[in-house]
Amino acid sequence: MHPTSAFTRAILFCLLLVFGFSASAQNYRDSFRARNAFYAELGGNGDLLSANYDRIVYQKSLLKAAFRIGIASNQFFSAEEPGFYPVVPVEALGMIGRFQKHFEFGLGYTRRFTNEPDLLRNLYFSRIGFRYQNPTGGLVVRVGFTPFLSTESNTKSPGPAFIPRFGFSIGRSF
Repeated sequence: MHPTSAFTRAILFCLLLVFGFSASAQNYRDSFRARNAFYAELGGNGDLLSANYDRIVYQKSLLKAAFRIGIASNQFFSAEEPGFYPVVPVEALGMIGRFQKHFEFGLGYTRRFTNEPDLLRNLYFSRIGFRYQNPTGGLVVRVGFTPFLSTESNTKSPGPAFIPRFGFSIGRSF
């Protein structure tokens, strides 16, 4: 065997070991491998019941950031409302915590796709709550205070409307 090829192989082997150990060092215990979650939310941002998907897009030590989108219907909300229309909540979330337990906070927007003039269509909301999610996947449970704010005016609310709400979610992460 030629001496330079043995030297080259030894250098490559050492580089592979160094990069292998540095890559595994980034995978600390709090790191979420299950970054996707699908869950149902009772109350919260999608009127009465919504189906939601969120994805953790950033994580560093105790801090995690995620985006969420959901779909709901007014049919679960009130029998007096005229017609059927979809409701779509979107949200940017932050989480602070270790292992499975996190303080959760967020800001978002809910759109009710209706032309009914007496209904608020554009709602802005915040979230302050608790989230349980195993970093490797499995059960997701969320409980939070999710108040709405709408700047629209209609016959029911002539000025800005503030609607205090609470939400409970349960689902799976993967």
